[in-house]
Amino acid sequence: MNSGIQSSSPASADDDGDTVGSEAYDTLAPLPEDILLRRDESDEIDVDEVDEEALINPSNTGSTAASNNSNSDALPPIDTRRTSHSGRPIFPVRHPTKEDMSQAKKLLTYLQNKHGFVIPDRGNLDDQSVLWKEGRPDYTIADLHYFLGKTTNHPRGSVELFVENFIKTWEMEATHKEFYQWNSVDQCAYEVCSNGGKVFDSQEAPWVGNYNWLLSSCEPDIWDSTKETFESSHGKFRYAFPEGFPFEVLQVFSGPPNVSFTWRHWAVFSGEFEGNQGTGETINMTGFGVVTLNDDLKAKRIDIYFDPTSFLDVLRGKAQCRDGTDRGVAFGDPIAGGLDAVASMMAAIELDDDDDEDSDEDGTKVKGISTSGLATDERKGAATGRSGSRCPFSGTSM
Repeated sequence: MNSGIQSSSPASADDDGDTVGSEAYDTLAPLPEDILLRRDESDEIDVDEVDEEALINPSNTGSTAASNNSNSDALPPIDTRRTSHSGRPIFPVRHPTKEDMSQAKKLLTYLQNKHGFVIPDRGNLDDQSVLWKEGRPDYTIADLHYFLGKTTNHPRGSVELFVENFIKTWEMEATHKEFYQWNSVDQCAYEVCSNGGKVFDSQEAPWVGNYNWLLSSCEPDIWDSTKETFESSHGKFRYAFPEGFPFEVLQVFSGPPNVSFTWRHWAVFSGEFEGNQGTGETINMTGFGVVTLNDDLKAKRIDIYFDPTSFLDVLRGKAQCRDGTDRGVAFGDPIAGGLDAVASMMAAIELDDDDDEDSDEDGTKVKGISTSGLATDERKGAATGRSGSRCPFSGTSM
């Protein structure tokens, strides 16, 4: 399957098509999903480093998901929130406020309830034995953008959901853990390759970072991986996509041990890339992946195929985003309506705190998630947004 770069105009809630200054929101084929946060004395959170789509809270800061203020659970009037020029509320990956985090959690619950979405499983983020590179990651806002833009909704227990969670866990570990603590790969055999080019082994791949090896098939005048570091490569995409770079699995064609699948990345190019200022267009990118697993379902090799040149040409202003339908792009519209549907979602959210505290004993609702008709184990999964099946490398539900 050919990879594709597509531009779409993020429609506002009233479908006026206004994209001026629009800022919509997991990796260049699983690229990093998060950013590093440090709480300062104000309501804003400063950013030291961004990896891609989520937030990282240093372990000594605690959760920023909810404000200590007694009114933190109430969504403020929509017209008081920061908005893009198209009128939609903004949930930035960088510099989120306490209000952003609290509202993101409410929207996640709303979308789980309405569409049956499952919170991605990136492994056990509460593992006290992990020596996080830059603090324990928090993917709350990353998950919101993933929910808002995803075009597929894989059933709990499906091979598609397993593959998507596998890739997200692998990416999380590649970004935040030292290699010796990765649980998703066979550390003796691990190697990666992009577009049939150079093979990076377990010594080099973690060092150069995902962006560098994924772009290593480019000609040096397009991307020179020998001149970029883990940090510099991540920094460039941080500034290009202020609201992140989500990832989803589209289709799975074969299961373990040789997993083959198609994938999609999307982001609104509202930031700057190497001096070129984006204009708010949504960039869609698709590709193909093959992951070879051992008997313990750990990755021995990961091969990714996509078109990096067209992607980089768009970011540098050398090419316009194309429709993509002539290049093998196979995906539909966002199930939840995309980022520009956020305003209407916020208006629809019921702000009854009593409902949020309802028990699931009668099988009715858990924190706003309908669980009627589900078996006991499924209701427990719905309470956390995760499926009842087990992730083989994280020890947690998928």
